[in-house]
Parts: sequence; structure tokens; C-alpha cells
Amino acid sequence: MSHLDDVNGWVEKNRDTILATISELVQIRTENLPPGGNEKPGQEYLFEKCGELFPGCTRDLFEIDDIPGIREHPLFFPTIDGRQRVYKDRPILVTRLEGRGGGRSLCFSGHMDTVPSYKDEWEVFKDPFSGQVKDGRMYGRGTIDMKAGTASGFLALKCLHDLGVELKGDVFAESVVDEENGGVNGSIAARLRNPEIDFAIVPEPSDMFVGVESIGGSDWKVTVTESGPGGIGPDVELPNPVYKLSKVALALEEYDKRLATLKVPDTYDADMRVRLLTFQLHSGGSTYQESGAVPTSGHIFFWQEVFSYLSEEEAKRDLLDFMKERLGEDPDFRDNFPTFETVIRFLEGHRTDRNHPALSSIRKAYDQLNLEYREKGIPFATDVYSFRKVSKTDVAIIGPRGGNVHGIDEYVQIDSVLNLIKMMVLTAIDFCG
Repeated sequence: MSHLDDVNGWVEKNRDTILATISELVQIRTENLPPGGNEKPGQEYLFEKCGELFPGCTRDLFEIDDIPGIREHPLFFPTIDGRQRVYKDRPILVTRLEGRGGGRSLCFSGHMDTVPSYKDEWEVFKDPFSGQVKDGRMYGRGTIDMKAGTASGFLALKCLHDLGVELKGDVFAESVVDEENGGVNGSIAARLRNPEIDFAIVPEPSDMFVGVESIGGSDWKVTVTESGPGGIGPDVELPNPVYKLSKVALALEEYDKRLATLKVPDTYDADMRVRLLTFQLHSGGSTYQESGAVPTSGHIFFWQEVFSYLSEEEAKRDLLDFMKERLGEDPDFRDNFPTFETVIRFLEGHRTDRNHPALSSIRKAYDQLNLEYREKGIPFATDVYSFRKVSKTDVAIIGPRGGNVHGIDEYVQIDSVLNLIKMMVLTAIDFCG
């Protein structure tokens, strides 16, 4: 029996509620601000909203340190740039629609935290947290990454509830914390809380492609320190880290070009490539008032991407061997080689089991909605690799269309959000029914 007409009718009837819920969530600032974060107001909003939208649902609001032994878990990574991450008052929310038993379970897993707005005023709407709509797009920090997707999971549960669909298996919607900046500990906590869920859909931005692979990577810091006194003086030798940092930057550029030669997995387009992205070169301050002396140290922050077939050890060894070969030829580095260290955890790539029965249910949902079904590799790193490492849960990335991720005028396309909710509901009916 097809539920397509009922699902389409529910989404159309509740369109205003859907958009208002996402807009209100976007207006709540939930920025990830290492070593802490401000997700709590957004999680509390969703907690109350779930109670309002479908009373009697099972809601679980807990913190990372409520999970016994989580800090001793081998996948837990407690620091960022050498500082201890802070998890007090950063709750995780899980809502469950209980089945009658004997069926497979499904989870819609999103994250509440966003990157900062970076600018006081945007262009389409001045307020970076407006949640306003123009030409079929909703704008605001976190719209596409990933409040629209996160809210969609909870709204899909409401749709199932309102339609009175009786399922055998449980359906979950969750909102974790600290996904940005290589956090992942929120996802680890959620998986340890409910380790037996069969499959999860993570609505990171995928343009509605079915993401069955993702890349990995890590942020690095390379530091140059000189033994000279710094300052100024015509009769004093003043070794300058700026020159060495420039040579390091050029070597990193070479490595980035070399990455273009790596074998591309078959889930990606042939022209896909991983990158090394240099974010910051710093030494001696950033203003003219700070420029009156030769500095004694400096650093570069950069991001190294890898395909899922490379392990952390292989990726690190490849990078460091290359840098040693290039810089080791320079006399400036023979007795004072730069220090390379990772700033965050290594985010592994992920490959979904493409024979998993959940993908068959997802395909059926796409066919019912006349959407193009395409399994594809996703060109960014996420927390999804942690799912199978911590629980039995396999995962695919399926999220709405949008643009300017982490940038000015970030937006999500409304029609794709509505299709995402429909797809989630129809997949749950088939997979958990």
C-alpha cells in the first residue's frame, strides 16, 4: 500500500509549520566556539517543539559526560589545538517514535552546532541569523549546514505520528553537538546511547544525492621557531621565520598539486580530487603597529584531505615524507626542521555498505517522489565514519540543496527540504514497516 498521497498532503498542509520551525531554529545562535559551544538554546527549542508538535513522544536530553566511560573510549578525542574541549551545558537531543516491535530501526541524525557568522552583516538579508525567505531560498547561518536537515528528521517523525502509520521498528530523530571543528564526540555519545539502530540518514548538504562515501582529513599546524633574539639591530644576526614559512607554504602548494594524482574512488566523478587547503600564515602580528621587530616564531594552519581508502597513519606518513624530502634539501631546515602537528582529530572517510537493505528502501522513496536516485561520493569530511566504529549503525548522507556553506549568505532551497522530509517518511515506512 502506498502512503505517497498521505505524505504529500501532510507536507502541503504543514508547509507553514515546517518553514516556521526551521526559521525559528536558524534565528537561535548555536555557534561552535572552541573549546566550547552554544548549542543548548537550540536543543531546548527542539525539545519543547517536539513536545508541542507530537505530545507523548519519547524525548531524551543528555550531555556527553552522561555516557559512562565515554572519555576512556578509544575514539573519544578531548582536545582542540591543545585545549580541553568543554561539554558542560551542551546537551544532545534524541526523540523516538516507538514501533510495535520486531522491525528494523532508522535514525535521522543531524547536528545543532554551526560555524560562526564571520561577518556582522550579510548581503541578501543583513542579519546572518534571519531565517528569512527569498526566491525559494531560506537564508541564515546553519540553514544548509545543517539546521534544515536536522529539523527535517524531527518533522518526519511528526508526519509519521500524525498519519498514524504503524511500524514494527523504532524511528529516531537526533540532534548532536560539536560536529564542526572535528568534534565528533557528540555523535560518539549518541551512538553509545543507542548502539543497536540499524541505519541512519545524516542530512548534511548532498544536493539530494545519496552519499555512500565521504572523504577524510585533518587540520594541521606547522610551526617555525628561531633561536635568534628578534627585534632590530644592524650588528645582530636576525634569523627570520617569515622566510622559512614562505618556503613551507610553497611546499604545501606542491603537495596539493600532487594530491590531484591520487586514484579517485568509483563513487566520485572522474575529476574529483582531494585538496590541501592553507588557511592561515601568521608571524609577527597582523597590524602595522605590531610590525616593528623581526619575529622569532610563526605558524601555518592547513587542512589535508584524503580519500576513504587511506588510513590516518598512511595519510600522515605521506604528507610528512613529502615535506621532509622537499624542505630537507634546504640548508635553512637542516638543523631546525619545522614542527608538524594535528590540531584536531583525524576524520576518517566512510564507505556505506551498498548492499544494505536501507538503500533499497531509500531508492523506493525516490522512485515514488520522481526524484533522481544516484549513489555518490560526498566531497567533504563528516562525523559519519564514527557510526560503525561505535555501534552497529551504518549510514548514508542525504541532505537538501543549498549553497555558501560556512560562507556569507548561506542558504537552503525550500523545495528540496520538503522533498527530504517526504523521502525520510517514505523510507521509514518501507524500512521499519
